[in-house]
Amino acid sequence: MLQRVQTIYIFIAILVTLLAGYIINTPRDLIIAGAVSVFMIINIFLFKNRNLQIILNRIICFVLIAWIGLSIYQSGLLSGEKQFSEKDVKLLIPVVSIVFLLIANKYIKRDERLVKSVDRIR
Repeated sequence: MLQRVQTIYIFIAILVTLLAGYIINTPRDLIIAGAVSVFMIINIFLFKNRNLQIILNRIICFVLIAWIGLSIYQSGLLSGEKQFSEKDVKLLIPVVSIVFLLIANKYIKRDERLVKSVDRIR
């Protein structure tokens, strides 16, 4: 069942996460982007266990939010050390991954409801 819609959204989130790690281009960000991408790939192959897939998507979203917060803190934006510039917009690229993961969760929940309704009919 790798041809589901949510698989496409998770795959797009993988690409965006890797792009974010490449654009931000620090060793820490590359490691975080790689690790999160590996977990997203594992998540794609958990299609038989939809509840675990939803939980893993949520955990990945929290990790991405923490990554964004850490990147903003490291850049000195929170402490007022420097002004926000157009270069700092790249720190918000992982938000796109979060959006795609949330959309994937929506479709995973839809599949779960469909399976439960078919089981009820039997």
